[in-house]
Amino acid sequence: NEARAAARLNHSHIVTVHDAGLSARGVYIAMERLRGRDLRQALQAGWRASPAQVALLVRRVADALAYAHARGVVHCDIKPANIFLTRRDRPKVLDFGIARVAHRAALPELEGAIAGSPHYQAPEQMHGGAVDARTDIYALGTVMYELLTGRKAFDGNSLDGIRQAVQTFDPPAPHELCDQVPPTLSVIALRAMSRQPEDRFASAA
Repeated sequence: NEARAAARLNHSHIVTVHDAGLSARGVYIAMERLRGRDLRQALQAGWRASPAQVALLVRRVADALAYAHARGVVHCDIKPANIFLTRRDRPKVLDFGIARVAHRAALPELEGAIAGSPHYQAPEQMHGGAVDARTDIYALGTVMYELLTGRKAFDGNSLDGIRQAVQTFDPPAPHELCDQVPPTLSVIALRAMSRQPEDRFASAA
């Protein structure tokens, strides 16, 4: 299913899937070879992007998501580990493994299943509710927040603590934590992270 979802997507900022099938060792998926590191590794190594770099990076990921959404694919797990940076710092969105094809009915055994990473999960996703393009917009907003501030928007000492923070905590605006951040970028990140889907941007575009 991951291969089928990703193989339909041909975009400069989405990893290319070349082939998939069965071999003597089991199922295989052949993807383009990437050189660089993912955003999680970069952040753990102490890399900090300038506000201009953050804006460009988020714009490119948003463009990739808008392309996928227009073809009925919602990623459902946007996070730093799934945004790969090549040597030119051009992002590639990875791992459509839990993507849901929006125009097809969910499999009964997956209905209500919670998938994704809690730090970047939208509230509706945590409750096993309906997901759409705005779910990915929320996750990208939390990534943008982390890039601008150097810290996660929502944190906790346990899974329940993180989920409680997502439901109740209002993180401070990025420009209040870092005076180098333009207020305009703060507004974009916070709107993308709105708890109610209708309060977010209507599309990644």
